[in-house]
Amino acid sequence: MSMFFFTVALSAAGKPAQMQELRDNYIAIFDLTTQNADNSILRPLSESIRRELVRSGKYKVINRGDMNEILSKQMFQISGCISGQCTGIVEAGRLLDVGKVIIGSINMVGKTYYLSLSLIDVKTGNIERISEDKCKCEVDELIESSKRVIKRLLGERLAEDQPEIMTSTSSRPGKTGGEASAVNMEFVLVKGGCCQMGDSFGDGYADERPVHEVCVNDFFMGKYDVTQGQWKEIMGDNPSEFNLCGDNCPVENISWNDTQRFIEKLKQRIGKNYRLPTEAEWEYAARSGGKKERWAGTNIESELGEYAWFNANSGDKTHPVGKKKPNGLGLYDMSGNVWEWCRDFYDENYYKNSPKNNPPGPDSGTNRVLRGGSWFNGAGYTRSEKRLSIIPDYRDSNDGFRLVRTE
Repeated sequence: MSMFFFTVALSAAGKPAQMQELRDNYIAIFDLTTQNADNSILRPLSESIRRELVRSGKYKVINRGDMNEILSKQMFQISGCISGQCTGIVEAGRLLDVGKVIIGSINMVGKTYYLSLSLIDVKTGNIERISEDKCKCEVDELIESSKRVIKRLLGERLAEDQPEIMTSTSSRPGKTGGEASAVNMEFVLVKGGCCQMGDSFGDGYADERPVHEVCVNDFFMGKYDVTQGQWKEIMGDNPSEFNLCGDNCPVENISWNDTQRFIEKLKQRIGKNYRLPTEAEWEYAARSGGKKERWAGTNIESELGEYAWFNANSGDKTHPVGKKKPNGLGLYDMSGNVWEWCRDFYDENYYKNSPKNNPPGPDSGTNRVLRGGSWFNGAGYTRSEKRLSIIPDYRDSNDGFRLVRTE
């Protein structure tokens, strides 16, 4: 679930594009960006994505030359999305008079390429869908990977997306934590206190600043992510893409709205109160009670694999909860495995105005907050301070949740 970054500038007058009636069936595709891959692959990859989109027939694709001419006349440079906010891209889309925009990035970790695309609705400014793939391959195979990514971005489910069938009992996950039924979910008492919330190491993103003091009351945090077995018990289905991982694996492919339906049904079943953690509660708990802790349980990147499932050790999939070391509070998988939805609306500037005591998040907004990173992400995105925001009806195999129980 990567975000994308470009240089930012509006028109020479500094004014945003005026609102206009957009052509919903038209789409603009911007060239991929990279931080560390060979720039020579950007154009062929971008062209492959453009051709695949034209071939799909789903949209009318704006010609690259026309795009450049329109934007250059406005002296407009593209800006991408920062923590789910896509203001610059949306303004470019309005100038181009299109309903949708696609942006993306290609980066390398070791010898592996990571390709990520986002489909953005120009009218709402929301990211509608993110499609990602990774490939330890040569450029020809990377072109094929880009075709798969664009197909997924358009909602097509490919044969290789289906989980493999387990053929023997030896391949089933062993006993682990999180085996309790939904009725008997395990919670850990988190003693309240104060901490410095935000980019305390000085290497995070702008929306993680300024560092500011927050204080939270005592609360009970789920010891594990909500599992597929617990979800099935309450909801009667299993939306997870990694559904053959087993009942003890985190439920994923669920939206923020889905978590609210689960919580309401759980309340009705058990008669107790549950909710998602606030963003402040989540970070305080992930950092073992507000310690200066880069990841949940450790400050040392070489130790991260002992605490988290992330792109270096996940094998491109989720894993049963509770298999890694817990953090200092006894909470498992706060970093990695799946992103965790929080209760808060997202505001990139909220930290500038956050109240000190039990900050509830903004009163309103478009996107909701996720924390913790997933099996797909690198170490930087699994940091305890990393913030992500997505529209509340978005579903992805990276996204799950854990609960807070209120007495």
